[in-house]
Amino acid sequence: MTAAENIKYIFSRAVGRFYIPSDLLQSTEKKILHISDTPTLLYPAVKALVRTLKPDVVIHTGDLADDIKLELFPHNIEAYERAVKVFIRMIKEETAGGMYIVPGNHDSVEIISKYIDKSRLVKEGEIITVGSCRVGLAHSSDKLPEGAQFNLYGHNFNAPVESEDKTVYLNGIRNIHVIFLPSYRVGKISYPWATNYHRKINNIYKLPNLI
Repeated sequence: MTAAENIKYIFSRAVGRFYIPSDLLQSTEKKILHISDTPTLLYPAVKALVRTLKPDVVIHTGDLADDIKLELFPHNIEAYERAVKVFIRMIKEETAGGMYIVPGNHDSVEIISKYIDKSRLVKEGEIITVGSCRVGLAHSSDKLPEGAQFNLYGHNFNAPVESEDKTVYLNGIRNIHVIFLPSYRVGKISYPWATNYHRKINNIYKLPNLI
């Protein structure tokens, strides 16, 4: 990364945006975008990311409105529904390839089902096929399947017990991932610094207004 690129990277993360490395933008390969545990204040940045990157497929591994914490605060169901409606329609408008959604512990399958069109709900432990690639999906790492080339998950920072079948494990709560096909190359995009604050994971970065 050049000095100029490093400055752009730092600035983007500080102001609640994504820095997309140039090699991810220049690739002509098919792109799978993997994201997870998205707080609602991150939605504008996600919209800009999808619009710029133009992925063929978006995979979300759970907790579409992570800051609402529906499992802990079920009385926030109306706020959750408003957020999910916005998020799903936003992705639908910005990508032609649709979205796979693995409901997380803070999601409502009933509400998500009301708004999916090109999107598809996927159960934890299911393997989907995108092009020639077998992708295993779960929200929690302990529910990932065997036999996939890539296993995508979120929920927390725990690392799964990796098998010996050379599966690549990608945690969507740590980074956003771009899987390129047919090369199977993986690119990483860092979340803005305030993201975990808005996920209510920790309060290291007290920057609540920067996303």
